[in-house]
Amino acid sequence: MMSGMSDTILVTGASGFLGRVLLPDLIARGDRVRVLERTPSDAFDGLDVERCVGDVTEPDSLVAACQGVARVIHMAGLVSHLERDRQRLMAVNVAGTEHVLAAARAAGVGRVLHVSSIAAVGTTDEPERPLDEDSPYSATAASFPYALSKRLGEQAALAAAAAGQDVVIANPGHVLGAGDVNAISTFHVKKILSGELRMTLTGGITYVDVRDVVQGIQQVLAQGQSGRRYILATPDGHLSHRELSRRVLALAGIKRRTVHLPGAPTAFAAKLAAKVRIPLPVAADELDAGRHYWYAQSDRALAELGYAPQPIDGAIKATIDWYRARGVA
Repeated sequence: MMSGMSDTILVTGASGFLGRVLLPDLIARGDRVRVLERTPSDAFDGLDVERCVGDVTEPDSLVAACQGVARVIHMAGLVSHLERDRQRLMAVNVAGTEHVLAAARAAGVGRVLHVSSIAAVGTTDEPERPLDEDSPYSATAASFPYALSKRLGEQAALAAAAAGQDVVIANPGHVLGAGDVNAISTFHVKKILSGELRMTLTGGITYVDVRDVVQGIQQVLAQGQSGRRYILATPDGHLSHRELSRRVLALAGIKRRTVHLPGAPTAFAAKLAAKVRIPLPVAADELDAGRHYWYAQSDRALAELGYAPQPIDGAIKATIDWYRARGVA
């Protein structure tokens, strides 16, 4: 049974890495939380939350979920860099966002926070100059299905805001830290620790501690300006793949050689290998996306919201410790 309390927060995508860290924090702050789950599971056992079965790709299932809700934190999404998943990415990350916005609007929800990604901010050819919320979106980024789906989902959110709906957007960097039960965001750290991944490419990503993203989400929800994007990253989190590998090994106390490879030729060779079904430690499509620089800075959140992320080494160490406690390396 759903209580219909008018100060309830609906959270979609709450069973993922970020959601599992966010929910206890919301509850500890005294928020009433309702979660949307596609099928009942044990993900929320022991948490004081209301549970509602629904799917962002099924608009009718969102009607009851949004009733009596004051705010929505929309995090549900599909993460895949595989070209074969393009249609599903668009269905979940674009149409699913449109469905949530429409259901919230129909139910009179006060504010929707759309949690996007720095993938929607794009790639830069100048890694020494990270992008910001107003940077043009590169054709390179738009060529990758996941990044494009996140960008289009954001455009739906911005269009709703322009039409008068109270919608704010958070763009987290690549999230690290303890608790990635599905090994989606931190899979590469796991593979570096285990020795399965012993190479690096050109390219890099801006990383952020999951605990800082939780802090930032609450700040965007409470203080963000409708129709505005806020990148949630870490000032020292712009790490090349080579540097991330070096830090993981150093913080883990592992001495091991890694091979650094040029991005474009390696991605091309990986696609050829995939065609003849040669197993690879990382999918060819992921290598192709990863050889670019996905760097974005959070100056706006720091200045406007008081966002205060911690140095990125703490997140890397927390990730290492979490995996080691589960028998990795």
